[in-house]
Amino acid sequence: MSSNQAIVDACHRAYTGFEKNDSSDLVTLMSPDVAFHFPTSLPYGGTFHGREGFVAFYKDLFDHYYDYFHYDLHTVLDAGSHVVVPVRARARAKNGRTMENEHLLLFAVTDGLITEARLYADTAKGRDVLEGLEFFDSAAN
Repeated sequence: MSSNQAIVDACHRAYTGFEKNDSSDLVTLMSPDVAFHFPTSLPYGGTFHGREGFVAFYKDLFDHYYDYFHYDLHTVLDAGSHVVVPVRARARAKNGRTMENEHLLLFAVTDGLITEARLYADTAKGRDVLEGLEFFDSAAN
């Protein structure tokens, strides 16, 4: 069993199966003062604090930007002080445009709780989808 098995298991539930994502267990494993860093090159980017900040971020995401935003993980890597989660994201923006994108979630862990999280993603692809622009997907060509 890994040192962060509860977080690894919660990541599997939160990021597996696209529309089956369930982050409720992951939220309970967050430190009360967790900090989430989302790229500021996105209109919804910034740093969000606490479990409530995480939940509010996703509420705002669905209220204003996306009809859905689902993940399917490639793996979950427990590195002791960090848990690394590379995922494939699928989303549909409020304007009807869809996107598939690779993301990486990096969770810092202290005493069994997530204390910090950071999203790494192709933010230009996300921005272009939100703005209704065409984008070149080199993986598809």
